[in-house]
Amino acid sequence: MEEPLEPQAESYIEKRNHLLEGIDPDTIRKAWFTLSHLLLDEGAKVIDMGCDDGAMTYAMAVLNPKASFTGLDKSKKQINKAKEKYKLFNLEFKIGDASSEIFEPESLDAVINSYVLHEIYSSSRYNERIVSDTLTKQFSMLKKGGMMFIRDYARPPPGEFVLMEMPDKPGTGKTLTELSEADLLLWYSEHARPRQDPGCGGFFLEELPERVPRTRLFRLPYKWAYEFIMRKNDRMRWETELPMEYTFFTMREFRKELRALGARVQYSGPYWDEDIINEQFETSFRLYSDDGAPLGHPPTCYIAVATKMAERKSLNIEERRPSHTDSGHLKISAVRDKDTGKIMDIVSRDISISEVIPYHIDEEGRLKIYLHDGVARSISNAVPRSGTNIDGRLWSGHMLEPVSVDGEAMAVMEALDIKNSVKFARDYLGLKPTQNAVLEHGPDYYPAPDYIDEKIQTFYLRVQSLKKTITPKSFAGHSGKFQARGEIRELDAQQVLNAITVGLIPSARLEMQILSLFQHVGIKAETWSDKVLNLKISKLKDKADLLEITQLFGESDTRFKDIKGTAGQIRAIHSTFVEEGQTRGVVSGLSAENVDFIVQDDKTINTAVVLPLAEGLKGEIHAGFTIQHLPVPQRHEGNGTTISAPSYNIPPNVTNQRELKKFLADKLGVAPNTIIKLGESYFSHIGMTPQRIYPFAVTAPPETLNAPGTKFIPFYQYMLLQRLISREPHFFIAIARAYRYFHEDIRFDSARQVKAIIKERFSKMQPDWSLPLSYERVHVAERSRTPKPVTIEEAPDAKQKKQALDAAAKTAAAKTAKASAYVPFHAQNKEQAAKIVHEREEWDKELQRDKELAQAKAQEATKKQPPPKPKIDMDLTGEFASEIEDFLDALEKVDYLELRPEKW
Repeated sequence: MEEPLEPQAESYIEKRNHLLEGIDPDTIRKAWFTLSHLLLDEGAKVIDMGCDDGAMTYAMAVLNPKASFTGLDKSKKQINKAKEKYKLFNLEFKIGDASSEIFEPESLDAVINSYVLHEIYSSSRYNERIVSDTLTKQFSMLKKGGMMFIRDYARPPPGEFVLMEMPDKPGTGKTLTELSEADLLLWYSEHARPRQDPGCGGFFLEELPERVPRTRLFRLPYKWAYEFIMRKNDRMRWETELPMEYTFFTMREFRKELRALGARVQYSGPYWDEDIINEQFETSFRLYSDDGAPLGHPPTCYIAVATKMAERKSLNIEERRPSHTDSGHLKISAVRDKDTGKIMDIVSRDISISEVIPYHIDEEGRLKIYLHDGVARSISNAVPRSGTNIDGRLWSGHMLEPVSVDGEAMAVMEALDIKNSVKFARDYLGLKPTQNAVLEHGPDYYPAPDYIDEKIQTFYLRVQSLKKTITPKSFAGHSGKFQARGEIRELDAQQVLNAITVGLIPSARLEMQILSLFQHVGIKAETWSDKVLNLKISKLKDKADLLEITQLFGESDTRFKDIKGTAGQIRAIHSTFVEEGQTRGVVSGLSAENVDFIVQDDKTINTAVVLPLAEGLKGEIHAGFTIQHLPVPQRHEGNGTTISAPSYNIPPNVTNQRELKKFLADKLGVAPNTIIKLGESYFSHIGMTPQRIYPFAVTAPPETLNAPGTKFIPFYQYMLLQRLISREPHFFIAIARAYRYFHEDIRFDSARQVKAIIKERFSKMQPDWSLPLSYERVHVAERSRTPKPVTIEEAPDAKQKKQALDAAAKTAAAKTAKASAYVPFHAQNKEQAAKIVHEREEWDKELQRDKELAQAKAQEATKKQPPPKPKIDMDLTGEFASEIEDFLDALEKVDYLELRPEKW
């Protein structure tokens, strides 16, 4: 019987987890990864080509119950088994060949080719033309605006040879499963391509003298080295996979084939699965170019997302040539730090930008947001001036962003009230607010506080659901001549977060804006990117003085003074970008526009940000930071104090991920295996510069770090310092991603157990980036770690009585909230502000009495017995309560952290 997915967010997750029981976790993650590249509309019809046993198709249908999925495979046996085993209301299976025209023209919303194109290539006696014909047929079945997802292997550059160094380890026998990897390579070189005529298979391989003791060195074509690497660990399926040839098109050829079909190649690039690299690459081989230069790890797969476009619609935007016309949109000036004498260039433009995210919560409790899809961002395809594209990821030049409006539209509003919000929604959004909804001021961001004079404000507005797309009314900061205008469309907020996680959307600011909105509406965001922290317990000597730090933010700071001239650090570029589309089967230019952007002459376009993580003696996780003074926050707020992480401009000789980790390890004086990638790279400010940020964490003991000035505070305290750390967006996103990716380690940090205390005092004021749910573990972890609540009668002191009262009140409030209507954010905060002040006064009096009594008892006990030996103690209740009081006192000394009902 077909099983429907129940409504309501929590029951949906429970039902989903139940339906996925028994499915291999790798299959579930593969399904999630695939769907994360496809931002599907409700009701979309999706075909999974070459679905094999149907498990991944089933998992996708479970993960996205609002779309319909069809699994297609030419094996009648496999399809019949899938039909019998997997039954859902939005799932079906069909017998058919992925290379044939099975479906009606323009009848599909998405086609998925996950590791199937190389099978078509191999079964056609290694004929590339058959693959091209298959793509043509599949595109004919897509609707206009339909998407194709390709996950397969891309061929290394033809004709290149590499040196492959492998450990000289003996095998355990003479069968294929028992051979050493070096001997297996020798065997493979003689038996590859068995479908060729007898005696015509195999490939060139020569063994050279060893360069390092106890290793073996081989020279072979890069293509065949890659073919061997990607299959060497699957010994059980070796003979089945032997006829398969994984690579046929290079990455460039993939893009060329798709564009020839009239496709916008929205996103493409290599992908490195870190688990595969750590388990199968790191200690198994090393690759060198033919002249002996070290090469990075080959990608574990290739990804392409293509959208079918109509004739003369924008397919690609790229820089064509320098422009010699007049330019004047960017202004470069300089400031001097009077304390250090350092001169810094700053760039500004003649507009201010505000970003708006309309949202609503559907009947199933899912957060839906409205974003501008297809925004022309030509600078993403600027010709590199210095530095290379380290991760190889490319975009068409069309991005997904919040709705941008001129900041003046917000500035002229006398108040963010209902009347003005309705008028704003009509004039700039084309949406209708819900009853009594008002514009809500969310987090503000400095895209590059060290050199771009821009502060981007975020606003949210709760609106009525509208399923159809909307023509944008506002284009602030966007191109005026390009044909691409995009559309405003409703999207599932969690799906957008997933798309950012896998790298489809290179915007960290949008990630933070969505996470903040999740927290505001009280819905949990999920994370599917768990990473393991290998931290060694350390005695943290460089702990920060929070009072001193918060005082720095509260003081007036005028160290940066404007000066005449510039330092020559920033160069404005005026260049012509061309928008291409297909006309009568040929890709040609549609429009051209002169675009201004900047580069830094003394730096490459690539910068790495590294977040130090450490574990204290009591098991609490700390994150490290440095204090900087930057000119842009000073211009806007009168104080340039900024919390940031160690950052390093990546030199031009670093060209791959492996070299990047080694470069950072050398800079920090640690081992490369302590450098952990924090998600995919992103553009710092795609409206003004092609600069890319690569976020990492380092897990080496703090005493080994070569990072002068780095201080540590417990991780939970960053949640309270959101207003302070948001000045430096790259540190902000590193903290947020670490919190999401390492949530199993950080969530149950003993210090986090007092989060309820802080939430009561600062409710709704500080976004905590939404504690993420893990689909496979969180419900088990919560049962095992959540202590039994203490009743009011059992509470031994005033503090615990207060906690028990708060818990009871919270439970009652939660029950009431389920039946209550939506209350505007302003109203919520105004009511809360008065309540918090009163509760704080009464609670502080009781806590102070308990604290004095505890100190007296502790002093008496110290006189009677020697101090105990230090040990790892996970019970931080008493010590942490005192720490919280000191911390809150310090925060209250910062003027702009006072409760403000109109802001977050």
